[in-house]
Amino acid sequence: MHPPNIREFDPISSNTIVSKSPLLQARLKAMEKEKGPQLPPAPVFNVILPENAYGHFQPPHNPFPPVPQAVHVPPPSTGLIPRTHSEGPKLDITNFCTIYALPDVVLQRFREHAISGTHAFSHMDSSDLTGMGFRLGEIIDLKEAITVWATEKHA
Repeated sequence: MHPPNIREFDPISSNTIVSKSPLLQARLKAMEKEKGPQLPPAPVFNVILPENAYGHFQPPHNPFPPVPQAVHVPPPSTGLIPRTHSEGPKLDITNFCTIYALPDVVLQRFREHAISGTHAFSHMDSSDLTGMGFRLGEIIDLKEAITVWATEKHA
């Protein structure tokens, strides 16, 4: 029930067999070296100033003005393709006009000016369409079809 009252059975005694083990002593010293010198933690000071700490004077001017936040500017328009979209799948101009139900006159104007496919849309703008003889309603229909054909960019 009670262990003998001798130093080998005394867990607090500095003379126990465990405390005399050279292997254990070497390991404890190595662990202490790994930890490095133990410095007491630096004290933390919190200073709370009342709202009227500056009286009627303004705080000194901040020599470092705040950095303005970056403003997202959409990329420049690529021809007839809206800024919010990128090119859709490559199609020849006949298939494009058929798929998007554009009038025959639109296909005819493209053929007259040797526009062979949708790759041309990024190289053209509204003034090019006007120069090709497109009328306002045809330009509107074409732009709507291009918006549907183009792939919407996700931020």
